[in-house]
Amino acid sequence: MVYLENKPYLNYLVIVILGILYTISFAPYSFKIGVYLSLALFFYILFHSDKRTSIYLSYLFGLSVFSFGTSWIFNSLYDYGGENLTASLLVTIFLILFISIFFIPLGMMVNKDIVTKKIFNFLMPASILVLIELIRSNIFGGFPWLLVGTSQIGTIFDAFYPLFGTYFVSFLTILISSLIAVIMIGKNIVKHSIILFLVLLSVNIINSIEYNWSTDKKAKNNITIIQPNINQRLKFNSDEIKSIKDKYLEIFKRDDLHDIVLLPETAIPTIYQNDKNFYKEKLLSRADYIIGGVFRYDNVTNETFNSILVLNNKEQFYDKRHLVPFGEYIPFKSLFIHIMKVFNIPMSNLSHGKNYQSRISFDDIFIEPLICYESAYPQLIETTNKEFSIIVNISNDAWFGNSLAPYQHLEISQSRALEFQRFLVRSANTGISAVVNKDGEIVDAIPLNHEGILNASITSSKGKTPYRYFGDYPILMLIFSIMFFYFFTSNKYE
Repeated sequence: MVYLENKPYLNYLVIVILGILYTISFAPYSFKIGVYLSLALFFYILFHSDKRTSIYLSYLFGLSVFSFGTSWIFNSLYDYGGENLTASLLVTIFLILFISIFFIPLGMMVNKDIVTKKIFNFLMPASILVLIELIRSNIFGGFPWLLVGTSQIGTIFDAFYPLFGTYFVSFLTILISSLIAVIMIGKNIVKHSIILFLVLLSVNIINSIEYNWSTDKKAKNNITIIQPNINQRLKFNSDEIKSIKDKYLEIFKRDDLHDIVLLPETAIPTIYQNDKNFYKEKLLSRADYIIGGVFRYDNVTNETFNSILVLNNKEQFYDKRHLVPFGEYIPFKSLFIHIMKVFNIPMSNLSHGKNYQSRISFDDIFIEPLICYESAYPQLIETTNKEFSIIVNISNDAWFGNSLAPYQHLEISQSRALEFQRFLVRSANTGISAVVNKDGEIVDAIPLNHEGILNASITSSKGKTPYRYFGDYPILMLIFSIMFFYFFTSNKYE
């Protein structure tokens, strides 16, 4: 089998390959079965390893996953941080080494000792790994990237996203992989095969039941999404502001624009108040509503925000709540301020928006605004008691470069549309701009690194999914219940 008992160091090579296999289950490769193969074989090796070896193997698995799957960290620092090659490389290595630490608890708990348990040996890997995902997504600002559940959009698990969210789909996916691994090691093959069959049968039955958690409104809204494709090296160059404005003027001269126009994050990278007339006199004359990203300065608090502007005969703003650490603000400023001077990151001293802000809307359609990687945090929507009809996501993924990240980012946005059963419209500077329906399907998109517009007809909806009501509490209760019974039962195989 995969486990090489007489050649243990070859197991490390296998683990690296499995980490890469895990990563290609996500966009743009979308080899969805890859995550099952990767995790099943990974668990199989851990089930044969002592605790110390399992810890090493788990950390190596994390290194493989994040070295390949988040290599775009280097792109963003190198392209966006003043081309300091050495510093960009060192920071990237440090971040990957740090993020991979989250896999270590898996090795501590999942090893050959767990196989001796009569019960819950196939439940613990799923419980631990999902708990790790939840912690990784929230601690130190959070990094909810490459979550197992995100890879399964468009599969038999689609019905579970609006029910219990992405982390629950992670649990089911890992559970199936764990059962396969337990069967492979030959422990109670018949029993575990029956359990695996029942899990798959239940998932298919639930997925076959058609239930709409939201109700569509009859009227549709026509919207134009603009993808200007402005090179990141030029976007924050003050000498290029005029050419950026000229590009938007040319786009707005087109006759095929709809009345509602969506622009990307920080469409024009200047303080909005300084260019208010340009928006109102030059652009708004060609549309009824302009929705797009701006830098908003608050004269009262002397703070600058990364914001969404909804402009017609009045101005509405949403200020970004979840800022990018080291990109939009510097955490532990006294500690890192000197290090960050190595990089030339513009607008890296922004302020966090308030948790509770006034609703923004167009044509009496209330929107749920998400700026850039806020789309990776479902709790930003969960904690909002405000009703909304569509999700609007704007981003500047140019700083990811020509990497995996723009594809991964769009896939993450798909999960939000599916969890909350809402159309999601997305404008990204260099892509990928898209329209996603409430089933998480990409209706239309503009390819990466292409300039263009996307005219779409979108449906607004009302109603709350179970996930909107309960958030991640059900999966947390399930995980802690499994762990409680695992730690407080001593039943072993005889």
